[in-house]
Amino acid sequence: MPVPSIRTLQRPVPAPPPPIVASVPPLGGRELPRRLALAIPLLLACAVGCSTEDEIGSPLAIDLEGPATGVVGEELVVRYDAVGRSLQGIVFTWGDGAVDSLATAGAQSASGTMYHTYEAAGDFLVGARVEDSLEGVARAELTIGIREG
Repeated sequence: MPVPSIRTLQRPVPAPPPPIVASVPPLGGRELPRRLALAIPLLLACAVGCSTEDEIGSPLAIDLEGPATGVVGEELVVRYDAVGRSLQGIVFTWGDGAVDSLATAGAQSASGTMYHTYEAAGDFLVGARVEDSLEGVARAELTIGIREG
């Protein structure tokens, strides 16, 4: 029995396309690939116009406003305004041993009112200390004179 012959079909293999190169002058005797040549102007533009620093928020600061005087046993109102880039909290000291705190959870600003009642007469230094995870710490103070009612 004769063995059938096997014929292979030969298809011509297309030649690979020529490499794409940019029309950029040779660098060290070699030409830059087109993609790299196109990316260089974008990288340079970003290097000139982009900033790597985090520029959100404002410089860290805190202000306190309150009355210059008050009366023993009466509630006083003190207003605070804090700004920063990532506020973590504010601690209020009332000068009589009392301390209050307020969490700000990364806010860029915090403002409001705090209330305090003094039980004795005297001059009290009210302080506020704000902490920012990116900017550090800022403080503000005011003195309130408390007299007998």
